Amino acid sequence: MGRADDMSYIGEYLQIANSGHFANWDIYPATHIIGASVSIISGLETNFTSFIIPILFSFIFIMGIYLFSREMLPYPCIKSLVIVSSFILYLGIYNFLNVPHALFFAFIPLYLFVMYCYFNSKKHNVPFSVIFVLVTLLISYTHPFIVFFLIVTFLFHLVSKILSITQLEILKIPSVNSVSFLILAVSFFSWLVYNEKLVGDLRISYISFINKVTEPVFFETADKLTKVNFGFLEYIQLFSLFYGRYIFPTIFIMASFIFIYHNRNLLKNNIFINYPYLVTLYIIFLFVQLVLLVNPLISHQPDRIMNLNFILYAQIPLFALSIYVLFLRNSKSIYSISLICLILVSIWTFSLFGCLDSPRVYRTNAALTYNEVEGMNWFYNLKDDNAIVGVPLSQINRFHDLFGEKDAKDSLKHFPDHFGYSNNSSNIREVNVELDNHFYIVLLTIDELLYQEIPSYAKIGRYYKSDFIRLRDDTSTNKIYDSMNIEIFSHI
Repeated sequence: MGRADDMSYIGEYLQIANSGHFANWDIYPATHIIGASVSIISGLETNFTSFIIPILFSFIFIMGIYLFSREMLPYPCIKSLVIVSSFILYLGIYNFLNVPHALFFAFIPLYLFVMYCYFNSKKHNVPFSVIFVLVTLLISYTHPFIVFFLIVTFLFHLVSKILSITQLEILKIPSVNSVSFLILAVSFFSWLVYNEKLVGDLRISYISFINKVTEPVFFETADKLTKVNFGFLEYIQLFSLFYGRYIFPTIFIMASFIFIYHNRNLLKNNIFINYPYLVTLYIIFLFVQLVLLVNPLISHQPDRIMNLNFILYAQIPLFALSIYVLFLRNSKSIYSISLICLILVSIWTFSLFGCLDSPRVYRTNAALTYNEVEGMNWFYNLKDDNAIVGVPLSQINRFHDLFGEKDAKDSLKHFPDHFGYSNNSSNIREVNVELDNHFYIVLLTIDELLYQEIPSYAKIGRYYKSDFIRLRDDTSTNKIYDSMNIEIFSHI
């Protein structure tokens, strides 16, 4: 299982399974209800459920992207390429976590399929209408990013219908009625009402959020990269391994676009009938991604927005089509098929390196270990509730969520750089005078190795290996717990 949010959401599975309701803090409970339901029905413990849920949604993604692409590109060869490409391009770091924004990011292709079939007059039937209404009513309880994406998608279809520009007919945009958008609006409004009851005064919460806004995600990411001071080759490595699964397919898509533009008679072929619509969706989804990156209001962690790219929904079918146009349209020889396999394997390799945490992609291994869970469980049973707990980096309060103790809190103290030690200091209490007479220090291996093994963190140099040696040699502390991934000290 993962850390941070992932731990809290596993705790929410436990909360729902044990009490029958979700916690007061949960503003998008859809994922947690699903996770708790799987745990209850299967009889598995919630930590095992956390492994099943990402796998389940990954297959939902592949199924959804296949069904959506089948509607866009009804040709067997292209559909086969879509299935293979969905495995390659989707593979990322969030495939292995049970966080709502990632799980329902995986759900959206299936929703796009239902939405397209609902909009399409030929398939405007009762089953699709019922499914569309039910899913749309629930979608607002998934994650705000997902709702924002769908609002933009709906508006694109509505505006295209209202404008009635003759030149837009080539796009083959399915007709959409305003009632469908009203369903999403009602659903979102119901979430706002629910959220106001949950959080309290929505206006106060909104003002509080606005006051915390610092800078858009793009500029925040640029600032962090500037502090790291990468060299040119390091930037090449980062973008190739981390974003190669987006960059290289885009090159093929652009090449096929140029080819089709100069051979526009291809658009008369049934295979390419929805190509203009798909390209337009690609641009719309790119616009949504850019808004999340550069707007000053909706802020989030850079790695989440940079790794959950909405363009993927259109990129996968377009990439499959581009491979067909460039290599298989005229011949399906062994040479062509071998070349395609080489391209797919190469991109899959970049995708694999990008999804596995390692120093190569400047990420730590986010996996939570059994030793850490056991150690923190032992520690919580030992310590006084009022004792101060010192940590260099980790959010150890998340362990309370994992144990189903959401309301429990620790008096945390995050140490300054190098634990506050200076050349003449050897007592951690003397250099951290605000600490209580009796306090604990929880040291996780991930914190110790972060600034030693990850190049980007090592360049910043908040902690050195010598700082941890000095902590262990500090005569004012006593080690009371030692396991493979966790050490706990008590101040004497």
